[in-house]
Amino acid sequence: EHLRMSLLSAVEDKMKRRLREMFEQAQAEMNVLHKTQADLVKGKEKLEVMVKELENEKVEIENNIKLLQDKDQEVKEVLQKLDNQDKLDIDEAVVTTTPLYRQLLNSFAEEQAIEDAIYYLGEALRKDVIDLDVFLKQVRELSRKQFFLRALIQKCREKAGLPPMA
Repeated sequence: EHLRMSLLSAVEDKMKRRLREMFEQAQAEMNVLHKTQADLVKGKEKLEVMVKELENEKVEIENNIKLLQDKDQEVKEVLQKLDNQDKLDIDEAVVTTTPLYRQLLNSFAEEQAIEDAIYYLGEALRKDVIDLDVFLKQVRELSRKQFFLRALIQKCREKAGLPPMA
């Protein structure tokens, strides 16, 4: 009986050890599987976010493509209209919204023309095409007119609420 109990105890201990080893092995495998599952869930979430971002970008790109196609069509229509027109009047190409802006535009254009005229007078003087007296008289006259135009431009810009010219 004693021997039987001893054998049963030994078998029981051996069974407990093997069962514990199997349990620990299964627990380790479960831990690895849980970690793998957590990693897969994180990866799935990242992929879902990336897919959502890509879909948003795709929608945005499709909208931009549509907008570009519309603009392209507009440009083609305008080019077609320009091809069909006989002559384009430069003075009617730029239309201002108010008389103040028209005055500002005309003053600026005239001031720039005076600037060009003074430059070409200087070139003519340099090439001895005109005399110094003629040059000085014309530059003085043009400069006076340019001064008044610049003052007018400043006043117009103030009235229009535009920043002063640098």
